[in-house]
Amino acid sequence: MAFGAGTFDAAGGAVKDLFAGDAYGMRAKGNLLQAQQYDLAQKFSLQNKQFAETSTAIKEQQTQRSIENVIGQQQADVAAGGFASSGSALDLLRDSMSQGALTKAVVGQQGLIEEAGYQEQADSYAIMAQSARLAAEADKHAQFGSYVSAGFKAVSAVASIAL
Repeated sequence: MAFGAGTFDAAGGAVKDLFAGDAYGMRAKGNLLQAQQYDLAQKFSLQNKQFAETSTAIKEQQTQRSIENVIGQQQADVAAGGFASSGSALDLLRDSMSQGALTKAVVGQQGLIEEAGYQEQADSYAIMAQSARLAAEADKHAQFGSYVSAGFKAVSAVASIAL
């Protein structure tokens, strides 16, 4: 085979594959950077979940203290008024305790919902980071394959001249 169109095709293909290999390498680096960002976002989501847990515990404690203050004040009012702890006074205390328990349950449930949201967010970021790492790995394989292909095409181009 002599120097001709086949030589140029093989040489052009080699150059094209070299540039493609470089592009795959750059894209792999970008995917790894993206994975690092997702890891960071996951970390912050898990920190937010911990903050929500702590905040919920504080809110529940504050709610419990408020409930105890209201009930204590009602008991003191009944006693100060000279009334017995019976009848309407007990109904009022029972209603206050029921409302307090409901309020505390709502605070706890809202905290659990917030925590679950942050956990779901963290899980999502973990999956995205894993996906970006897989894409980077695929690009590294494509980069290697492109360089091998460039080598074969370069050898083919040289061989076409030599023969």
